[in-house]
Amino acid sequence: MGLESDIEIRLLGLPEFIRPAGAVIFPAKGFQLLALLARAPAKRLARKELASLLWDNDTEAAALGNLRQLLARVRKAGSGQEDLLDADTKTVALGGGAALIDLSLFEIGYRSGSPEQALRGLLLFRGELLEGISETTEAFSHWLMVERAALRERFFSAASSILIELTRFGRASEQDLRAVADRMLAIDPEREASYRSLIEAYGRNGLYEEAERIYRQLIAMLEREFGVPPQPETAAVVRRVLAARGHQVGDQQPVNKPQTQPRVAFMAPTWIVPAKDPAQSTILNALVEDIANELARYRSFVTLAPHSSFKLAHDSGMPLDNSVLRADYTVSGFVKPSEREQLLVLRMADCQNGEILWAGEFSFRPEELVRSFRLLSLQVASTVANSVERHLLDAMRRDGNNQAYLHYLDGQELLKNSDLSRLRRARRSFQQALDLNNGMALAHARIAQTLYLEWLALGGDDPDILRHGREVAELAAKIDPGAGFTHLMCGSVALYQRDFDYSAEKFAEAEALSPNSADFLVQHADALSCFGEAESGWRHFQRAVDLNPFAPDHYWWAGASILLQMKDFTGAIDLCAKMESENSVLRILTACHAHLGNRAEAREYWRRFQEMYPNTDPKSAVRMAPFKHESSKQTVLDGLRMAEH
Repeated sequence: MGLESDIEIRLLGLPEFIRPAGAVIFPAKGFQLLALLARAPAKRLARKELASLLWDNDTEAAALGNLRQLLARVRKAGSGQEDLLDADTKTVALGGGAALIDLSLFEIGYRSGSPEQALRGLLLFRGELLEGISETTEAFSHWLMVERAALRERFFSAASSILIELTRFGRASEQDLRAVADRMLAIDPEREASYRSLIEAYGRNGLYEEAERIYRQLIAMLEREFGVPPQPETAAVVRRVLAARGHQVGDQQPVNKPQTQPRVAFMAPTWIVPAKDPAQSTILNALVEDIANELARYRSFVTLAPHSSFKLAHDSGMPLDNSVLRADYTVSGFVKPSEREQLLVLRMADCQNGEILWAGEFSFRPEELVRSFRLLSLQVASTVANSVERHLLDAMRRDGNNQAYLHYLDGQELLKNSDLSRLRRARRSFQQALDLNNGMALAHARIAQTLYLEWLALGGDDPDILRHGREVAELAAKIDPGAGFTHLMCGSVALYQRDFDYSAEKFAEAEALSPNSADFLVQHADALSCFGEAESGWRHFQRAVDLNPFAPDHYWWAGASILLQMKDFTGAIDLCAKMESENSVLRILTACHAHLGNRAEAREYWRRFQEMYPNTDPKSAVRMAPFKHESSKQTVLDGLRMAEH
């Protein structure tokens, strides 16, 4: 139900009762009657009210008599739909058959909360309510004018909401967008706000040529009908949308310009009174990092990785040195005690002028963490995206189980150190979260992450661990296909299983869903290098470091691995120098120095590598590297062999 083929009665646009040839003609007043009932509260009206709206008779009795005759004619014309109307001695209401009226289905879709159902309902809106209707009373004519205005407002509100929902992750069907565009411009081709909504929607979906086409269509319409240019508000939207990928109106080709999305930095929260339990400070940082990771899904702004922003000193929320982060907005705050609970006090500031955009207090009690997460995420998104992306992404399908979320944060903190014992402790925390809320997709995905990291830590000799990791990752993606991290884990596990095509598909899907996550970008960069696409991997790495300039060691490890594949041995050594510990990149340093002819340094790094991994020869040292092409291993292997001799 809800498809165009299900409709039997059309009230939107030219009224029509779709019946077989030869059926009794539906009375014109019948359409007016159905429209009155469809727009009435509870779909029911008193007979006297209906009669007074439909007839201008001198007496009430005559009008009620006409209503009785109309009801009989409607029932006769609608034979086979006996439940279309439900009438008693005092009232008339729509019955179950009203589900086949386009206006009813439009309203159902509008309230459904389902983008798919809302889109179906929207496409039923073919025109004004009872378009072309004549022979109405003055009272009905006034009622119709008011209802048409209300329905038009509801239609355009629904259309704008649907466009946002369809393009929230930049993955809308172009066919769906075109259908909404055609319907909006058919209803009112001169409404400039519609063009703005469509330009923004196409921009969020990366369809910049379509966005420019709509803009040119608007310019032509305004010049033809009114002789005026677009409003400044529209021009601002166009500049913002088309600048997102270096594309300007009139350009034949995009130009290489830096991305212009606003940059949001979360500063490290502080404590007015030192935390009684050190674990509280850890949980607070994990909460803020989780919010930042969630906001990395948005396409209209970027969230800088807290790993970097937490390291920057600040004064009243303003970075003392903003040259590296280049933040446009900061979110900063502190925890203060109160009589009943600890409160997280946060504010968001504009870095350009120091203006406080909003401030709020959020509960820091364990039982309130989920609610605080939702409110804070929504507040940041609404402010930065200017309400374009104002709906909170409920990535973990949180059901209000605060204790489950607390276990999830505990596990996430443990994962920052990947030694075997902490990996297993982290897995227990994620499992505890799932015991309380089995629908938490990200907890399933994190378990998959612990499994493939454990497989690496154990030397990559147990395929059952990887198989289990892939099963769990795919379950996570099935539970929440809109969460990029679930697809990232599918791709990561598949990479080590050497299922390269599936892995590439999943990494691309993860990036499409979370285009501004530094952690996602660096993992995708490493994977691209393994696929034999080192140059593309390097571009992803540079973008990741732009969002997380004070990156952790594994970023520099990934970058050095990519440069080694590109035979930029000096660059790879320079990146290794940024790491706090060289232990994880001894193999890279050995190969790079050997290729540069630095034999003494190469032998020393190879000696240290063999101390960590006794009885390892060059061939076994590269065995676990998941390169798609065996030739990709050769650069490393040749370097290790040179160092060995």
